[in-house]
Amino acid sequence: MNSPEPEPAPVSASGATSEPGPAPDVEPGSDPASAPVSPFEERELRALLERAVPQLPAPAQRLESVRARVRRRRRRRAAGLSGAAALAVAVAGLLVPGVSGRDPAPTVPGGPTAIVPPASGGAPTTVGGPSPTVDASVQTRHFADLGGLDLRLPRGWSVLAPGGSATAWASSQALALPQGGCANALDDFCTPLQRVLGSDGVLIQLTFQLNQAMADKARVRHLEVGDETVVTACHSVGGTVQLGTQLTDRSGSAVLVLATACLSHPGPAQLARVRDVLTTADFT
Repeated sequence: MNSPEPEPAPVSASGATSEPGPAPDVEPGSDPASAPVSPFEERELRALLERAVPQLPAPAQRLESVRARVRRRRRRRAAGLSGAAALAVAVAGLLVPGVSGRDPAPTVPGGPTAIVPPASGGAPTTVGGPSPTVDASVQTRHFADLGGLDLRLPRGWSVLAPGGSATAWASSQALALPQGGCANALDDFCTPLQRVLGSDGVLIQLTFQLNQAMADKARVRHLEVGDETVVTACHSVGGTVQLGTQLTDRSGSAVLVLATACLSHPGPAQLARVRDVLTTADFT
């Protein structure tokens, strides 16, 4: 009786035959999963894990990458607005008298306001007007560490923005960081005032965050400046009214600034002034 022929050895991709390696020693009755792992299997497992788990950048790198995306998005938006403005100028050029071959009515130079003689009788027409005036009572302050926040503050207000800090303050009074800083501020509201708020005094705290979900929600809800419960920290410096809102970048970025205003016995004019400061905030 003929014995069965032995099966041929497997052939590798290079064409050479390879003999199967010895099976790992497994004691009878033991769990195969606890069998020793060969060096080859260990290397394969390590390579698989390195490919499966991405290398996350450091928090500072993530912050810088988000700021870079915000800057690119703003540049694209500015480029789009410039293109639209150029198109509007071109269309307006088609409507300017004289482009179709007719000469426009002559103007008489005379400063910002000129008198145009009528073509045939009638009273002269005044064109132009006074140059736009700049509101000397307002100062614009830029906060680079708060996502590029711009605030239009009343002239004479003080600003405290420590370099590299995610929090800044604006006030109608003089400001100075307390001894020990604001790391452990009561109610998360620091009061870096040189003295307590006087009547009609204002202290605004601005806190920068990167939170895409909260920023998107704030944009959808169109949050306005609203009344808040006066926290102990505000009350301790003479505050009687507290306002708050969330400021977002219109470009759709993750930039979010939490704004809290503490006021002491404010009159209607001061309340309107603080609301104007917060509602006219912008990012550049």
